[in-house]
Amino acid sequence: KKYLKKTLMGQSKKDTDSQKLKIMVIGIGDESFKILEAKPQNLDLKTLAIGYDKERLKFLKTEKKFFINDMLKTKIDFSENLQDLSKVASKVGEEFSGFFSIANIVFVLTDLSDTNIKLASILIKLAKDNKAVPIPVIKADDVLSVGKDLSKEKFSELKKYSNSYIIRDDEQRTIFSRGYSPFWEKIEGLYLSLAFPSLVNIDFADFRTVINKGGACYIGVGEGKGDNKTINSYESALKSKFDLELEDVNGALINIIGNKDLALKESTNVTGYIEERIHKNAEIIWGVSLSDNSPDILKVIIVLTGVTYPELEDYLP
Repeated sequence: KKYLKKTLMGQSKKDTDSQKLKIMVIGIGDESFKILEAKPQNLDLKTLAIGYDKERLKFLKTEKKFFINDMLKTKIDFSENLQDLSKVASKVGEEFSGFFSIANIVFVLTDLSDTNIKLASILIKLAKDNKAVPIPVIKADDVLSVGKDLSKEKFSELKKYSNSYIIRDDEQRTIFSRGYSPFWEKIEGLYLSLAFPSLVNIDFADFRTVINKGGACYIGVGEGKGDNKTINSYESALKSKFDLELEDVNGALINIIGNKDLALKESTNVTGYIEERIHKNAEIIWGVSLSDNSPDILKVIIVLTGVTYPELEDYLP
């Protein structure tokens, strides 16, 4: 039995986290810095960088930077577990305490190298200890390149402190050729869906409910126009370089954005399309946000947990 949550604007809610939503994105290593640099200027969230190249960090525009020198890197490399990393964790915690204390959602961009996975584990644990929802974000190519057994081992480390994780596409060409980042498009869609009161509210508490279902998380943003706008918006939100299987999806958060008449009218159709494709016992939470868009444009933001990537299945826990 599915649970569809509808909270009309103006009704009181026990949890008002949407009014104080704070999203933080942390990039570990040079590869992730390209993503941090592509952040839209109008997006009100914090970016933090951890790296091994002091000069590269110096020119990076983020709210906070943390340089890992050779001595610190050696300590990290030779540690076998988080207990061995307590001094490093303490140092990182001191540097980022002001940010973790206010964050609700923390995305950690990392690859699967030993040093970066250990740093990511520290950050994810710090986020969880501060009552935030930590979500590691791994590039699909990195998963495929390290091999099946090693990939599963690395993900097992991350899953000790995080219920869910995101697999992202390689964005370097997209950022260079089109001037935008698919990752930030998803984060912006999520932020706008959760941060502001809307006609039918969804908020951070709803996001946390879905993420806590666990497994691979997929965030999609889609837009449709014309006669087939509903199905087009839904299908474009689920467009991925890697095939997605939704039969085992255990949680869905959906936001439908459009003018008042269109968004309310189409909300049932959009949720219905998704309901047909995911597990019969999955929990669905949906909302409706109003926009000044043309009456012929419908936008959909979808968060799914428990998605399956057939091409990556042997590499993931």
